[in-house]
Amino acid sequence: MLEDELTSILTDSDIKQLIVVDSAEQDSLARKLRSQNRPFLVTSFDKAVTLTAKSRQRTGLSEHSTQRRGFLSQLLRKGSLDDLVVVVNVLKLGLHLDSRYLKKEVYRQIERMASFSDGIFLLYGICDTLSTLEQDFNGDACRLFFLEDDKGATVDDCIALALGGNQAYWDLLTNDKDIALFFTPMWAAHWQDLPDDFSLLKYVRFKKIAKVDTGLLYESDFEANVNECARRFCMRPVPLTGSTSVIRQSYSKAKSGVIEKENDP
Repeated sequence: MLEDELTSILTDSDIKQLIVVDSAEQDSLARKLRSQNRPFLVTSFDKAVTLTAKSRQRTGLSEHSTQRRGFLSQLLRKGSLDDLVVVVNVLKLGLHLDSRYLKKEVYRQIERMASFSDGIFLLYGICDTLSTLEQDFNGDACRLFFLEDDKGATVDDCIALALGGNQAYWDLLTNDKDIALFFTPMWAAHWQDLPDDFSLLKYVRFKKIAKVDTGLLYESDFEANVNECARRFCMRPVPLTGSTSVIRQSYSKAKSGVIEKENDP
């Protein structure tokens, strides 16, 4: 659901090598990266591990320094901007429909990616089942970075991210109690792929669908998708101005944190 936000940060010119782990889930991301003329390589997970190891050898890092314990969407590697390598591992859409499976899979991918990473930028909010993730991996050599608002709190979910943080989300929920759904472009594009999330909409008394415009224009059918859902459930679309501040600030923090870590004596 954060594919657009991920695309926006992967256009960063500081990234010298961008590797996307090959899977069915990466196809749409790859299309968006190509639309932005962002060079990248799609390869298997094992090959990604090999490529990062070779990058370390070229930059003089010891094999010992690659041994990490400890995931997901974005792996930041190497201690200077001249050698910044990012590995992207996109997980399945709809993992949140089963909280136990979500936790199991996210934790599994953290363990896999931490074995060859200096830092991992996790593109998930708290999502209830992940609320203890930070403390569960506290003390591991591979540092985890999270989506944080301007107060340093991990955002609740992708809607809080799109609105600019938890407080903006809570204020909106408090001030407008007639909103049944919040749609970002990715939610609007995939709502029919997640029918269990919407099966009860016909029974709710709320009649608004909030169309959250963050200014990211990678999904061309945003308005049409929102209108289709609104018609299906007899609701009224209302526009909201979103923000990319959380994703930009969180990515900047993750990048800086990895570089500072590798430059520590």
